[in-house]
Amino acid sequence: MPGARPQMVSVPALVCPNTLSQKRRCPSMVDFKQYVTRLEKKVPTLQVHLESRRHTMLYTHSSTTLNQTFHSASIGKLVCATLMMQAIEAGLVTLDTPVRDVLQAGMLNHLFVYKDTDYQHQVTIEHLLGHTSGTNDYFEGKTHQHPKFIKQVFADKDHHFTPDELLDFTRKHQRAVGRPGERFLYSDTGYVLLGKILEALYQKPYAVLLRENIFDKLDMADTCLCFYDPRFDASKLAPVVYKGIDMRLANSLSCDYAGGGLQTSAADLARFLKGLFTDQLISRASREKMMVPRHRFHGFMRYGLGMIEVKPNRLAPWIRGCPTLYGGLGSLSVHAFYDPVHDDVYVINCGDASKMRLSFMALLYMIKWLNKTH
Repeated sequence: MPGARPQMVSVPALVCPNTLSQKRRCPSMVDFKQYVTRLEKKVPTLQVHLESRRHTMLYTHSSTTLNQTFHSASIGKLVCATLMMQAIEAGLVTLDTPVRDVLQAGMLNHLFVYKDTDYQHQVTIEHLLGHTSGTNDYFEGKTHQHPKFIKQVFADKDHHFTPDELLDFTRKHQRAVGRPGERFLYSDTGYVLLGKILEALYQKPYAVLLRENIFDKLDMADTCLCFYDPRFDASKLAPVVYKGIDMRLANSLSCDYAGGGLQTSAADLARFLKGLFTDQLISRASREKMMVPRHRFHGFMRYGLGMIEVKPNRLAPWIRGCPTLYGGLGSLSVHAFYDPVHDDVYVINCGDASKMRLSFMALLYMIKWLNKTH
């Protein structure tokens, strides 16, 4: 049944997928659990969800409660992009729709001025989804004669950032990086605009759209938009560590909105991935548009329309035979990836931006373990 919570299956050892690998020792579930135990000691929090239909197995782990919720950071971009593809399928817009045709007059002012020319009339939905609109990134982008945004987040932890404030930061303190379609720059500013566009199209708050169009459909009971959904409870978040500081109770954590900002659980992210890749949310054609790798992302990854592609052999060239994964990545060392060939699900949360390398090592270990490429 779609959205049903899968039951834990105890698997003492997985069967090796081919006769060659059967000649070698395949790591058992005991080996895997020992690895997770070692990993747990290196991070402030750890949630893992590994699911494989072909092996009829499900492994879940949390260093606290089983359904521990956490802040999934930019995983929310994948969810936002899915909402936008739903709007496109509903005929409300197209990928080529100019953003200016949807948003109220003035909202795009000073966001797309490049070399003294305003390109706001050329920016499309597709540009925003694929981070090629030319607008800067309020969260990590360069500023013009002003401190970076992240300093405000730490300086006043009681401050609640509104979406308009996030846009205003780019408007007032940053410059566009190129003409629309000319350059890829990962932009939280662009995804705040996508959230605004969705609200304008449906005439509903973004938090409500998430709940009605995605979370309720997939029985994602542990998931909501932080600060905007009445179900949000900061006290139930796992550690949210950035630059060594736990920000989970800070109001300034509201600096995400449609660029991220979800309170969720590993099981719920697994439900989302399965729903997305089994046509429960959008059509296969729409999903495949999201999956097309258009731009290099942090060297070894590729970025589509809100979707990240990971090929393990780019990360570790000596590895062969591992599947290509698609999904999302959050700056707090959060991974939500799906193997569409085998219907395998990989979800990891380490809750600390400084643990990104370690989290990728964990993802690689899980990929190797599940696919027995040793």
